[in-house]
Order: sequence, then structure tokens, then C-alpha cells
Amino acid sequence: MAEVTPGGIVPEENLDAMIGGLGDPVFQTQRLFRSIMDAMARPGTIHAMKTDAQPPASIYPLTAAILATLADADMPIWLEGRLSDNRTLTSWLTFHIGAPFAPEPDAASFAVLKGGKEMPALDGFAKGTQDYPDRSATLIIEVEVLRDMPKWFLSGPGIKEQNGLMVSDLAPLFLSQWQDNQGIFPRGVDIIFVSREAIACLPRTTRISLAPPNASDKQEL
Repeated sequence: MAEVTPGGIVPEENLDAMIGGLGDPVFQTQRLFRSIMDAMARPGTIHAMKTDAQPPASIYPLTAAILATLADADMPIWLEGRLSDNRTLTSWLTFHIGAPFAPEPDAASFAVLKGGKEMPALDGFAKGTQDYPDRSATLIIEVEVLRDMPKWFLSGPGIKEQNGLMVSDLAPLFLSQWQDNQGIFPRGVDIIFVSREAIACLPRTTRISLAPPNASDKQEL
């Protein structure tokens, strides 16, 4: 419910939070869920997706739509610092999604990060346990570009031979962090990369190489 001042005026930030949700929540979330599951099942493949969500400009509309699709009242969200400081954004997410906010990264079911040099380390998020590996976090990382190009060579379950993927921009240590994450399977985080109109997923089972897996000088990360 929107906050109302003693004078009967709804603050502007609360009005902003009430608008811009999914136009047809049931239809959109069903469609988006199928696309996300397909992307997870085929790591590194790029899936174009559209939404009419209009969240505050600090996150992509597609990021907001993915949260509306996956998160709920039992799945805490953690926002990277520069996002969590935006009260209009947090009010919008509360109004349209209803998920609580995690106080720390390792308490979150979903985390929203901006790709870049200052992106938090992967090992700071919930990785699940040996008995309950599903109690790990899914990281939604916003990036400028997703392309089907041979910068990374992906292999593992769901990939027939190899998939090529280019993601920009990420922290310099991302690849070594991903190697560590992949090495603790069945524990570990999963990733949804989000550009303005597409996603690509990295489940924890996926291996990344900087050369084709059949190359003699393969450098696996």
C-alpha cells in the first residue's frame, strides 16, 4: 500500500513505484519463465526477450521482468550498493514483486549486479550445501553486450560440442572466480546475463575455455 502523508498526499516516489509493472503479468511471466529455463538448459545461447515493464531507469526493464518472473515473498533479493541506495527502485520492486531484500549477499536467493570492474566477487553469494545445493543464489548480471562470438568457448551439460559467447564488460577476475565456482559442484551460483533485450545463462555446470576444447593449447578457466 502506498504511503500517504497527513495532508492526504501520496509522495511522488510512491506514485512512481505504483506504475510501470508488467502489462499482462500472467502471460508475460509464463513466457519469460519458459525462455529462462530454455536458456539455462542451453548454456551460452542468446535468447531475445521483450517486456513492457518500466522500472526506474537504474535497471533494465528485462531485469525487472526476470525478477517479477522468478522472485517471490520467500526469495530475498540483494541489490548491488549503487542500486540498493535508489529508494525509488526499491519501492518499485517491493510494490510489483513483493520479495524481501536480503541484508547481505550470502542471504539472497537472487542478486542484481552491474557488470564491470567493481562487480562483487562470486564467492560472496550463497553457494548452497552438499545436501541442499539448490539453496544457492542466482546472479542477474546486467551487461552492455551479449554476442554469439568465440571469445569464450563453453562446454558441459546442455552443450553438444561447444558454444561461443562474448560478454562485456565484466570484472577482470571473473573467469578465475568462475573456475572456482564450477569446481565446487554441486554447490555454486548460477548466472543470468542480461542485456537490454536478451539473456544468456551460465549454470554452475558450465566450463569456460579461452580456446576451443579440442585445441592443443586449450586454456580452460
